[in-house]
Amino acid sequence: MKVLGKIIRYFFIVFLVVGGSFLLVRQTDISTKKYQQKIFSCQTPITYSIGRIDPQFGISQENFIRVVSLAEIFWEEPTGRNLFKYDFESQFKINLIYDERQAQTVESGKLEEELAQLETAQKKITAQYNSLQSDYQKKKLQYEKDLKEYQKEIKKFNEEVAYWNKKGGAPEDEYEDLKKKEEKLEKMGKNLEKERQEVNALAQKTNKLVSQEEKIVASYNSNLKTYNNKFGGTQEFEKGVFDGKEINIYQFKELSDLRLTLAHELGHYLGMDHVQNSLSIMYYLMGDQDLENPIPTKEDMNELNKVCKIQSD
Repeated sequence: MKVLGKIIRYFFIVFLVVGGSFLLVRQTDISTKKYQQKIFSCQTPITYSIGRIDPQFGISQENFIRVVSLAEIFWEEPTGRNLFKYDFESQFKINLIYDERQAQTVESGKLEEELAQLETAQKKITAQYNSLQSDYQKKKLQYEKDLKEYQKEIKKFNEEVAYWNKKGGAPEDEYEDLKKKEEKLEKMGKNLEKERQEVNALAQKTNKLVSQEEKIVASYNSNLKTYNNKFGGTQEFEKGVFDGKEINIYQFKELSDLRLTLAHELGHYLGMDHVQNSLSIMYYLMGDQDLENPIPTKEDMNELNKVCKIQSD
């Protein structure tokens, strides 16, 4: 009987070191900030238009405008004022500029997706293996039990045959009884062979899964090594820049990420400075904020109050 191959276990590294998880955004120049405050002071909307949108981002102008409008809400709701206005003739542009930062984000995203798919495949194989292993063990134990019983009956039968052979032959009734026992043993033998084949078939299926898992794990570890070599560690880079004349966005992973970056840069457009709370929209690094449901912090509100002369909570 073939020996069941023991599945090889590899522990996936679940804590992926996400490159660029802390993303640097440039602070507004101080002189520009003062200029903004003097002119706007949140009394009338400041206008913007959409400038360059690199097609490699895969976002239409309509969707981009929609995301910008969603970013406006973070500052407009607390003030109860219409602070921003889209005007296609506005000289102040918001641009999406594709360079190596977004290229790396796209590449890392593809690798992350491949890693996730490989991990899913490995989990599926592990589940199949566990199911087959359980079935194999049950059938193997049953086979061994039936084999032991068969061998016991064979031994007993052979002892009876030997006994009567020494006697020169068995009486008619004993002979007929031995023939029935022989037929029963033949039937048991056929059933045993069927059980043996089933057990071996399960062993082959399980060993095939082991081979598949080894390939998946090798591919996963290779991709993970590539990922960590290229994107591992903390990388700080400017994903958005406000320079007083325009806002340039260079990198985002998801639309929620883009919305938060735009909210940060629009805050600079209002005249807001960076704050010290890492959960704040106006914190100079992005990574700790809640991308899905960002809420202006007390520090954000204090800075907004300085600019728009409102009462913070």
